[in-house]
Amino acid sequence: MILDAWVNVFPEGFAANFGAQASTAGVHELFGDDATKERTLESLVASMDGAGVDVGVLTCGIRPAASARRKGMLAPEDYLEMADTHAGRFLVSPTIEKAGRPVDNCKRIRELAEHPAVAMLRVTPLVEQYELNHRLYYPVYAVCEELGLPVSINIGVPGPQVRSACQHPQLLEDVLIDFPTLTVIGAHMGHPYEALLIGYLLKWPQLHVMTSAFLATYMDPAMVKFMGSSRGRGRIWFASDHPILDVQRALDAARKLPLDDEAMAEYLGDAAHRVLSRPRP
Repeated sequence: MILDAWVNVFPEGFAANFGAQASTAGVHELFGDDATKERTLESLVASMDGAGVDVGVLTCGIRPAASARRKGMLAPEDYLEMADTHAGRFLVSPTIEKAGRPVDNCKRIRELAEHPAVAMLRVTPLVEQYELNHRLYYPVYAVCEELGLPVSINIGVPGPQVRSACQHPQLLEDVLIDFPTLTVIGAHMGHPYEALLIGYLLKWPQLHVMTSAFLATYMDPAMVKFMGSSRGRGRIWFASDHPILDVQRALDAARKLPLDDEAMAEYLGDAAHRVLSRPRP
């Protein structure tokens, strides 16, 4: 199975707003202007079909449907409908948008998690510049641990031209210690802290890393070696962040890594599928 742990559908209003922000200049320089243009569900399905991707994890917001639609955005319910319409092709990962509303966020997580397609929650510290171990995220982590819902947390230096300290992987230790049964996936590779992350992956069995928005061509050789080791197999997940990084381009680069068949299968989707399809309490 090939599972892309981060894919996007960008409605016109969101794409135009995101692409116009000064802080996204780094994204344009890294991935080109096409990365933030409107992308439909149909174009995403076509891209996945062309690349041979079996399942994609759709990323959406978490705000109530009425609020999202007033702002020209798609609501989480719209993404759940996409998953229902294309049965078996998509899982859904809501994303915290306003960390300063922890009570509302926790209530919303419980509501959305009732749908079987909701497989993960995302925390993106770069957006609001709260550290990933900030107290405002702790209620979210607590609810996800209770529900058995994995949490994807952006780590490392981000593409947008914002401060990076809020995403330093060292902050993960607080989360991993305080929520010992919470599955955490460090998103966007965590570059340039690969050596630290390998140490953490060896130390914390509930930690994984995904290569979203990071081309495998540029992966640290030590991380690639770890992926092929007995303790590293299945700990790194493939993800593109399509269309930020085109899924075909990401997958072509991934398949060139010097991994044996078992390690490659774990990386491209078997490991992620095992975790994301795990029965919840």
